[in-house]
Amino acid sequence: MYQQIAAKLTSQTTATTLTESGNSVDVVLDNSESQSMTKDDLKNMTLSAENSDGTSKDVMLSSIATIETDAAMDAINHDNQKRSLEVTAAVKDDYNVTLVTGDVQEMIEDSELIPDDVTIEFAGENEEIMDAMRRMMLMLVVGMLLVYLVMVAQFQSLRSPFIVIFTIPLAFTGGMLALLICRQEVSVISMMGFVMLMGVIVNNAIVLVDCINRFRLEGMEMDEAIINAGAVRMRPVLMTAITTVLGLVPLAIGFGTGAEMIQPVAIVCIGGLIYATLMTLLIIPVMYKIFAKKHMEKIEEEELEILNV
Repeated sequence: MYQQIAAKLTSQTTATTLTESGNSVDVVLDNSESQSMTKDDLKNMTLSAENSDGTSKDVMLSSIATIETDAAMDAINHDNQKRSLEVTAAVKDDYNVTLVTGDVQEMIEDSELIPDDVTIEFAGENEEIMDAMRRMMLMLVVGMLLVYLVMVAQFQSLRSPFIVIFTIPLAFTGGMLALLICRQEVSVISMMGFVMLMGVIVNNAIVLVDCINRFRLEGMEMDEAIINAGAVRMRPVLMTAITTVLGLVPLAIGFGTGAEMIQPVAIVCIGGLIYATLMTLLIIPVMYKIFAKKHMEKIEEEELEILNV
């Protein structure tokens, strides 16, 4: 009997499929009676029932069933043998997916209508974004470690690269300030800019620290070596930063179709370069004086012993 009721309530039914030249077209039958059927029509619906002796008999639906109006799901889905319900939503263009998802999560946590035995999981675009952000964070950590190891091999020291690595937090601070000023949000694209900054911004600090070490090995005192190195290397440091910033300006402005997609990378790089370059000329000498003093004294003592021999 269920099949008879479902057939009369179904508005459209696929009767067959026609195939011509490799293209398939469904033949759909439209049941106009189902669209105009009322509750009284449903009660008076006549069904064909089969008796135990094999004979058929027509009965009215109201005589064998009670008809009530209520809300129910049209389908029941299961995930790992547990009943599941999928709720989808679209976010407008002017709203951020991650921020909207955070608001929804907070609203659900504060709601008292959800039973304790119900488990809520978020998936879709926000899950993909968060997974990409976790990968970018891993890339930042690995990149910083690789940069440090390369500098250790070049300087033949652990302290000089440690001093240079202080420019990376400065660059990240400048990049975040640039995003804030330009009213841009932290995204996967902007994280690519932070990864690029790690390899670019350490160049100025390497040049400055290497110059200070060379002056000290030539016999200068620490303060004198720091001042002279700053004066000698200020011009190349500023020129390197200015040329890089000017090269990224057209990309940061967003000329051309689709340029806004890669625009956060340029904004992060420009902000990080400007801020870190200016702070490098101040912070790196201070950090050098704090961390490199004993280290250079040991080198000078070893060189004096070699000269005396």
